[in-house]
Amino acid sequence: MTTRWRPGGAVPGRRLRIARTPWRRRTVAASLLLVTGSLWGVSAVSPGRPAFLPAEPPSPQAVAAIQAGRPAGFPIGGIDLSSHDHRRFTVHWPTEVAAGSQFVYVKATEGTGYVNPHFAADYTTARAAGRYVGAYVYARPDRGDPVGQAEFFLRHARFTRDARTLVPFVDLEWPYAGVGTGDCYDLTPEQLRAWIRAFVDRIEAGIGRKPMIYTNTYWWNPCTGNDASYGDYPLDIANYSAKATKLPAGWSTFALWQYRPGDPEQRHSHDRDVVNGGPAGLRALAWPPPPGG
Repeated sequence: MTTRWRPGGAVPGRRLRIARTPWRRRTVAASLLLVTGSLWGVSAVSPGRPAFLPAEPPSPQAVAAIQAGRPAGFPIGGIDLSSHDHRRFTVHWPTEVAAGSQFVYVKATEGTGYVNPHFAADYTTARAAGRYVGAYVYARPDRGDPVGQAEFFLRHARFTRDARTLVPFVDLEWPYAGVGTGDCYDLTPEQLRAWIRAFVDRIEAGIGRKPMIYTNTYWWNPCTGNDASYGDYPLDIANYSAKATKLPAGWSTFALWQYRPGDPEQRHSHDRDVVNGGPAGLRALAWPPPPGG
C-alpha cells in the first residue's frame, strides 16, 4: 500500500507504502513460541511457495511495540499484506503470533492480469498459524470492466465458506504513482459509482454476502459524490489519526480500522488494523455469519 498524505491525518494510497511504525512483553512471546515454534520462519525464496524453516524466536521489542501501538479499546489486531511486505524482509510470523495479530488480509489481484506472487505463501502460512484469513483486491476503475476484474479476483481469492475465512474486501482509494490518472481515476462521480456498484454486486453474487469496502473519507466523499448507499456494507476505514471517527458518507460505524501504515524498509512493519467489536466483531466477518447476521 502506498502511503500519501491526505487531509485529516488519513494517509492511504494503500498498496505502495511509505511511512509506518509500531510497541510490549517477553513472557507472552516466550509462551507463544512454545506453541508455535516448530512452524515458523517463512523464507523469501520462491514467491508463492511457503518454506517452513527452523524457528527464529519472536522479537520481544517488536511484540511490545505492536501491542502498545494498538488504539485503546481495540484489543484484537491484525495485518494486511501485499508484495511490498517482501520488498526487503518477509513476514516474521512468530512475532505476529506472539503479538496477538489474530487476522490477516492478503492482496490477491489487481485488474484482470496481476496476481500477487506472494499471495499463496502468505495466505497458506497465515492459515497454518490459525489466523483468520481473507483476500483483498486493489480496484482499478481506470481499466474499466468491473465484472471482469471481480471475476478475476474471485478465481484467485481462495474464498472458503468456513468459520476462519474472512469476507473479501475491495480496496478503493487514491491511485498509486504508476497508475497515471487523477485522484478519481479520471472518472466522474457518476461513472465511479456505476463501476463500484457493478464490481461489488459481482463479488456478492459470487460469495453470497456483501464484501467489505476499504476506503478513506477524503477519497470516497469527493470521488463518489458523497455516495451514501453502502452503509450496510462492512467498512475497513483507513485513518491514521488518533480516532477513526470521521467516516465516509453513508457509514455510521466500521468493521476494521487501519490505524497505521507499514514501511517495507523496516522489519516487522506492516499495515496494522484493529477490529471493531472484539471477538464477536471478528467472527462476524467470517463465514458463516453469526445468527441473524
